[in-house]
Amino acid sequence: MRPTRPLVPRFFLYGEAPAKADERFIHAETLERRSRPSGWKIAPHAHPDLNHVLVMGKGSGAMLAGGRAHGFTAPALLLVPAGEVHGFDFGPESQGFVITFVDPLLHALARREAGLENLFSAARTVPLPANDTLCLPLATALEAEMEEQRPGRELMVEGLLTTLLLASLRAARLVEGAAGAAARGPRVTLVARYRELLATHFRDGWSVADYAAALGATPGRLRAACLEVTGRAPIDLLHERLLAEAKHSLLYGDLPVAEVAFELGFTDPAYFNRFFTSRIGCSPGRFRRGAGG
Repeated sequence: MRPTRPLVPRFFLYGEAPAKADERFIHAETLERRSRPSGWKIAPHAHPDLNHVLVMGKGSGAMLAGGRAHGFTAPALLLVPAGEVHGFDFGPESQGFVITFVDPLLHALARREAGLENLFSAARTVPLPANDTLCLPLATALEAEMEEQRPGRELMVEGLLTTLLLASLRAARLVEGAAGAAARGPRVTLVARYRELLATHFRDGWSVADYAAALGATPGRLRAACLEVTGRAPIDLLHERLLAEAKHSLLYGDLPVAEVAFELGFTDPAYFNRFFTSRIGCSPGRFRRGAGG
């Protein structure tokens, strides 16, 4: 008999029963609040409609997401999109902040800055400069503002979050471009444009050749750029985006699995089932049932 895979718990905030978040929900707390009581380990889990930005000021460890461990050393950002199954293994006495915000808020901001949606297309770590004077102070101010009931609190919290997200985007872009120097500049730009097209057309069933044509590049040139800049092929980036959206739809939506497949541009629900299962380790239906507890 085939062994049963463990179910993935779904929480509101970690350890809290699932609940529907307000469309403008923002939360900030210190890393220690939930990590210290659990021995600095957070078991794999998911939040249907909540994104995370962890701003690490001290310590090191690993973020478990996308089927692999992403190591980090502070100062760093850990970014987790809504619906992504994730966990953490922090070094003892790590310090930082966990900023959580609802997915509709991200989409609203992304209408004005498309790069924000790309930033949360998959879980990632972003190293910060040792002399970071922006992200950690912003997270500190955001957490402090959450603790107070002062005039204009809601607007202040939204403003601090918006600024933090834009600072995170700039930090990620800086890292993406730093290793390339001048010779890699065009390839970094091509990959950034590819990510932007993914955010717009990932539901349209485009092939990598279609994206390359829209970018005015050959598939080979796009592949070389993606491998050099991200270490992954264009098809892998496309699949990451599709999987992130599939997990979000399965966790947060109520469409049948076949309809989720069609919404994502798949013409054959059976193929979508195989695509999802081979990469996540369980079927879409089981993923949805497991996340529901």
